Amino acid sequence: MLNRRTALIALPLAGFVVLAACGSSSSSGSKATTTAATGGATTTAAAGGATTTAAAGTAVSLKGVCPDKVVVQTDWFPEAEHGATYELMGDDYKASKDTGAVAGSLTVKGKPTGVQLEIRAGGPFLGNQTVVSQMYKDDAILFGYVSTDEAVKFKKDTPTVAVVAPQEKSPQIILWNADKHAGVKTIADIAKVVPTVTVFGGATYIDFLVAQGIVPQAKVDFNYKGDKILTTQDVAHQGFATAEPYQYKTLDTGAINVAYQLIYDTGWQVYPEALSVKKSKLDDAATKTCLKALVPLFQQAQIDFIKAPARASAIIIATNKVYDSFWKYDQGAADYSVKTQLELGIVDNGDDKTLGNFSDARLTDFIKKAIPVFQGEKVDVDPAIKPSDIATNDFIDSSISFTK
Repeated sequence: MLNRRTALIALPLAGFVVLAACGSSSSSGSKATTTAATGGATTTAAAGGATTTAAAGTAVSLKGVCPDKVVVQTDWFPEAEHGATYELMGDDYKASKDTGAVAGSLTVKGKPTGVQLEIRAGGPFLGNQTVVSQMYKDDAILFGYVSTDEAVKFKKDTPTVAVVAPQEKSPQIILWNADKHAGVKTIADIAKVVPTVTVFGGATYIDFLVAQGIVPQAKVDFNYKGDKILTTQDVAHQGFATAEPYQYKTLDTGAINVAYQLIYDTGWQVYPEALSVKKSKLDDAATKTCLKALVPLFQQAQIDFIKAPARASAIIIATNKVYDSFWKYDQGAADYSVKTQLELGIVDNGDDKTLGNFSDARLTDFIKKAIPVFQGEKVDVDPAIKPSDIATNDFIDSSISFTK
C-alpha cells in the first residue's frame, strides 16, 4: 500500500543517512538493563512445530528452533502501529542511527527466549525500495511488513505470504477540516465540496475510490507532500486515523479539528503491515517449525501491547530519538495511536474471534476488487491469484483472542 511510509522517501532528507540494506545494530543508542528469565519452567518448541504460548511466569525457548537472530523489516519509522513487534523486544535493546535498526533479546513477557530480535526501520532507510524488494535482496529477513494490496501487486515476480496480521483494519483515511465542513461524514460527501482530494502519487486505493464513483477523477491531486496542508488549503487529503488527527490538534500554529473516513469502510479492506515471509521459505521445514512457535507469540504480543503499551512505547520513542530524523514521535503520539486503534477496531479479532488470522472470504473479495484496479494501472498482476497465494493461517493459534 503506497502511503506516507513509502511515498515520503521521495522528499528531500538533508543530512539523512540512507542505506539500501540495514545490518546488525551497533552499540550506539539507547541502553537498558538486561532482564533475565527468573522462575518458571522453560518450554522449548519441539521439532515438528509444537505451539508454545507463554503464560505469566513461564519462559519460552526458541533457541535451535528459530534463527539466532529474528529479523523484521518494517515499512516506516518505529510507531505504535508496530506495537506487537516492539512488545517482543528485550530491555537490553540497542539502536543505531547508521543502520536504522534496533536489536536485543527476543523476549516473551520480559523473559529471553534464547534468540535475538532485530527490527529494521523502513521508509528512508530502504532508499526508495519497497519492503518486498528488500526481502528478496536480503535473505536474513524473516518477516517483512507487507499489506494485502502489495502482496497482490508483487505476487507474480516476488511472492510473499502473510502469516499473521496484528491489525485487523488499516488506519488509512481521507481527512478534512471538520469545522469548515460540519456534518460531512464520508469521503464521497467531502469530495463533492472541496476542490481536490490530495494523495501521494501511486496510491492504489484512490484508483479504487474513483472506480467506485466515490471520488471524481478530476478532483484527484497526486501532489501530496506529507505536510499539514489544511493549515493553508481547504482540501481533503490522505492520512492515518492513528496519527494525523493528533498532529493537527497539536500544531504550534493552532489546533485544527479534523473529520475522516477509513478507507477500510469504503470496501478496500487490506490487512495492513501483515507479517509476511518470502513464499520460498515455506518450502523449508525448519522455517515452518520456527513459524509454528513464533507466530502465536506475535499474536499474544499484540494483545499484551494494546492492553499495557507503556514499556514497548518507551522503546519506540527512545529508538526514534536515536534515529534523530525528521520523524518525531512523542508519548502523546503513541498514546493517541493506541487509543485510536482500540476505538476503531484497528486491533481486534476477526469474525471468528481469533486475533491475527486471515479471512478467506475477505481476501477473495479484496482480490476481486484489486485485480481490475491494478490492471487499470498497467501492473502485470496475476489474474488467477488465490487467497492461499498471499496468506495462510497454518501457523496461527486460533485460541488466542482479544477481549477489551
